[in-house]
Amino acid sequence: MSDLLERVYQAFDPAKPATDADIYVNLDEVRGEADVVEKLEKRIRLSAGTTCQLLAGHRGSGKTTELKRLERVLSAGDKRYFVVFVESAADLDLNDVDFPEILIAIMQRLAMELKERKGITLKPGYFSDRFEKLKKFFGTEVEFDKLDLGASFLKLSATMKSSPDAREELRKLLEPDTSNLLHAANDILGEAMLALGKKGYTNIVILVDDLDKIVLRPHKDAGCSTAEHLFANRHAQLKGFSCHTVYTVPLALVYSTLGAKIASSYGTETPVVPMTKIRTRPPGSKAHKPGTDRFRDIIAHRLKHAKTQESEVFGKGVIDRLVVMSGGQPRELMKLVRDALIGGALPVQSGAVARVETEGARAYARQLTEEQTKLLRQVAKSGRIVRNKATDETFRELLDSRAVLQYVNDTEWYGVNPLIDMPKGRPKPKAKPRPTITKKVKAKRKRK
Repeated sequence: MSDLLERVYQAFDPAKPATDADIYVNLDEVRGEADVVEKLEKRIRLSAGTTCQLLAGHRGSGKTTELKRLERVLSAGDKRYFVVFVESAADLDLNDVDFPEILIAIMQRLAMELKERKGITLKPGYFSDRFEKLKKFFGTEVEFDKLDLGASFLKLSATMKSSPDAREELRKLLEPDTSNLLHAANDILGEAMLALGKKGYTNIVILVDDLDKIVLRPHKDAGCSTAEHLFANRHAQLKGFSCHTVYTVPLALVYSTLGAKIASSYGTETPVVPMTKIRTRPPGSKAHKPGTDRFRDIIAHRLKHAKTQESEVFGKGVIDRLVVMSGGQPRELMKLVRDALIGGALPVQSGAVARVETEGARAYARQLTEEQTKLLRQVAKSGRIVRNKATDETFRELLDSRAVLQYVNDTEWYGVNPLIDMPKGRPKPKAKPRPTITKKVKAKRKRK
């Protein structure tokens, strides 16, 4: 296996946020949305008190990259913040998430970051008593550190993530005490802020990523989806930390009939990281050069990072095809390039890209229902969806699976994921042409 192929493959890692200056490409102009980071930053910097904000967008639209940018800008300047980045996918089971384990993940990450970056060790305080009770539950399996809050929470968080049964039992133990746990967390945040204030920090900002990826399924007790239960029913707890917080939230929830309720609960509309416009709105959809050029820039930056050039990696027309297939999703572009790289030799030719496209179309064909396909035809025809109670759930499913992609260029509209092979419908058979009647035949008929 060539060294070049290895370098290029690693340069297009979808899991790596494009925050480094040599690979970052600003997409604001071709997304049709004002700078999301600037909006989030201003609400934090201009507020007299603490804030709680949500951030939405398709998976792969670049939310993590934008949050990493926010972390960087808030950590700099005269009025700087101590920013803690919580990767929920690493700390929680996204198939089953509720507020108690989010609180634990936040406090664990805060305690560990303070110790590693600033040499500040948080004492468990009120949590010591809780740990004693939990120790009785766990027996000798888990030993809590009475002097190190981060280490204790790390053990608790790991246990809750790895064992659904333990998670269920722990919730039963912690849920009745949620208010006290939140108060205790805020006491610790106050202690941390006193120590950080001496080091020149204005406040603490917690960025909780990956909650937009929680599995949308019915909550067994709440009578609604897991996402609705967490972000709508438990908004008071999510907003309850005495520091600034930002959570990613499923786009399908923000664009559901609960959108207005959620905006009211959090005090502001949820900013959305939309898709980059690669093609114009249907009907009459055609290539959109500014968006295509920016996505070509993304590929060029990654190739430069891998110390190579386009002609060594891609055949003629391959990049343009990959850009169209991405539908304007930066993360999807990275994935498609990687899939094409392992599908053949360098430089990648159109045959390898065609195989990737076919595999993507098959994957969607296996999951789409008849009801979903009907809505997809609406989107393909007009760029919009007629929403009502009967179609709302199906619409959210399509957004969540990225079968439908949302754009806000000029006006808000939707597009069908380019990897979906939309059924065109069976064409009507052409009528057989009537035989031409010659003059001789006409004369013969008259004589008869």
